[in-house]
Amino acid sequence: MKGLFKIIEEINASDSKVKPTEIYNEGWMTSLLMHYSVIENIPFSTIGIDIDGNFANNNWTSEGLISSPFITAKAKREGYTHPDIAIGDFKVDYSVSGKLNVNEDAKLFGIIEAKMKSPLSNRTSNVKDFNQASRSVACIANNTKNDCVTFFYVVLPITYLNKEKRDGTTIIGIVNHDSILEQIKVRVKTHNNANESDFLNDELLERARKCKIGLISYEQWILAFKDKECYNELNDFYVKCLKYNKIPN
Repeated sequence: MKGLFKIIEEINASDSKVKPTEIYNEGWMTSLLMHYSVIENIPFSTIGIDIDGNFANNNWTSEGLISSPFITAKAKREGYTHPDIAIGDFKVDYSVSGKLNVNEDAKLFGIIEAKMKSPLSNRTSNVKDFNQASRSVACIANNTKNDCVTFFYVVLPITYLNKEKRDGTTIIGIVNHDSILEQIKVRVKTHNNANESDFLNDELLERARKCKIGLISYEQWILAFKDKECYNELNDFYVKCLKYNKIPN
């Protein structure tokens, strides 16, 4: 474990030419947490993910590509979305493309969206009132079958869990199961009213309905590590993320 952290510290030495937030950001923080959660066999439930099982032996990747249900739409077409973290039964070959191919017999597939200071997007580029959370859940439903356990969680600093944005919205209001399902229903209706084949049926909405959705904090995730050395390394990295991103600690 110490090798990677030592390299990062050396890169971030006082005479480094690398901007600190290129290292101390949500991408690296979450990737480090994922990597060591697998090694330390951290249970999902201990960090607030409401499913059975552990991180151990689970496949994961960062910044892959997952297809939207509306990728072939003629009106308001969407392409692929980039999950910060995808975990579960899928394959990806980055030498060919970044597309995530969820296994036909997948039993588990989930996405963790990582935020440090920037908020979730309130809309996609083509559709108003179809936010980043709703799009991610729709993509999960589009790529899995009914017997697959699915989840979508956002990880962020605990200080931002209840913070209001300028427009009065909160992250809790955005990452809300009912509002996400309603946005997906409206998006499906918009698509099906565009004189296209009605390929988006009740099964997609049912898969979205079964998806576990919620928020977790970096603090809770770090506290799950019982190995003192591992905990200290991750916590020190997180403290620097807060410092360089100017987030109240």
